[in-house]
Parts: sequence; C-alpha cells; structure tokens
Amino acid sequence: MTCLLAMAVGCFANAFKNRTYHCVITGPLFLVAAILLLSSEFTHIKPVLIWTVVLVGTAIAFLLEWRLPGS
Repeated sequence: MTCLLAMAVGCFANAFKNRTYHCVITGPLFLVAAILLLSSEFTHIKPVLIWTVVLVGTAIAFLLEWRLPGS
C-alpha cells in the first residue's frame, strides 16, 4: 500500500512536469487503489481485486501512450 502512495506521488509529479500521458491515468489509479487497500477491511473489497485493477489499468495506460500519436 505504501508503494502505491509513493507511485501516485511520483506519477502526479511526472504528469505535471513532463506531461507524461500514462501518469495522468496511473496517478489517480494508484491513489484510489491505496485508499481502497487502506479501507478494504471496512468496504469488504478483496485486495486481489484491487491489485488486478491496478495491473490492468497500468497496462492500458501504457498501451494508450504507446499507440496514440504525439504522446
């Protein structure tokens, strides 16, 4: 969970400084995932589901940056 918070901060900084397209998508994704993992005991969301969404979302973000011209 701590790694997700660190990655979210890094992605937000990279998105603002370098305008990296995948960081615009993954920054909020990592932040929401970290918050959900923190509250997974109360929300009854399984951590496996959260990590699956993070992996798929990250892959989609990189594919979009790779495929979109001018990114």
